[in-house]
Amino acid sequence: FMHIHPDQPDLFATDRWPRRPYCTDDLEAGLRIRSLKQALTKCYIQANPPHLRVWSLYDIDRPGGALAWEGPNLPPPSWAAVNRENAHAHLAYGLRVPVLTSSMEARQAPLRYLNAVEAAFRAKLQADDGFSGLITKNPAHPLWRTLQGPDLAYELGDLAEWVDLEHFKPRQGVKVAEIGLGRNVTVFDFVRLWAYKNVREYKNVRGGFVYWQKAVYDRCMARNGDFTHPMDNREAYHIARSVAKWTWQRFDLEASDARFSKLQAFRRTGKPLLRTQIFEAENGC
Repeated sequence: FMHIHPDQPDLFATDRWPRRPYCTDDLEAGLRIRSLKQALTKCYIQANPPHLRVWSLYDIDRPGGALAWEGPNLPPPSWAAVNRENAHAHLAYGLRVPVLTSSMEARQAPLRYLNAVEAAFRAKLQADDGFSGLITKNPAHPLWRTLQGPDLAYELGDLAEWVDLEHFKPRQGVKVAEIGLGRNVTVFDFVRLWAYKNVREYKNVRGGFVYWQKAVYDRCMARNGDFTHPMDNREAYHIARSVAKWTWQRFDLEASDARFSKLQAFRRTGKPLLRTQIFEAENGC
């Protein structure tokens, strides 16, 4: 590790930080949204935009936190912000290619892959499971001792090489842990499946998209409220907006009716339906 200056251009490049992040000097006093320039003067800052994972963050709540990666043989973080009084630390691994965390247009595979990698790193680092990652120690603030590693950013696949993902990669029918990015995965799966079944009810209503957006958002917020450590409301909002827009644009009422009729025709034969037949009927194959 090396000490870094707060004006170090690579670490604090504006394209790697939210334009208007949450920030504060006192967590108990609450968070405020400020410009990045103003936020970088605060003790705590939001490192990731609400729809992107640029920094993979971990809270090491014990002395020697900055070196927690050495024992379990993990790569050095991009930077560490260390509490000068007790040596607890936040570690950050930069991602060379940021991962979308709230987009139906993007394949869900990268999000699930990143979730598995973060879960494996969290276990090996013995990091705090309750750390939401919304707010981190600001590496630009002099309150913390800030150290920089040799790599500003890693390829996600390179990080995965350092851990065994066998116990963390998502499997069909197995729920992810509802912490960290697992909350995004859970809300996505819960809301998108509900949306597929319910969007048709709003298609023939005047101004239906407005009501549809509100319904999807309410669904997201209700599920998010079930978590012990809920996501930030802005994160839930981005998920809701993406699911609502994607299902509205791609749901074809006539095609849906045709698929339903095909499925009903299968059922009228009185024969047991194979999974492949149900899939073909529901997906218009």
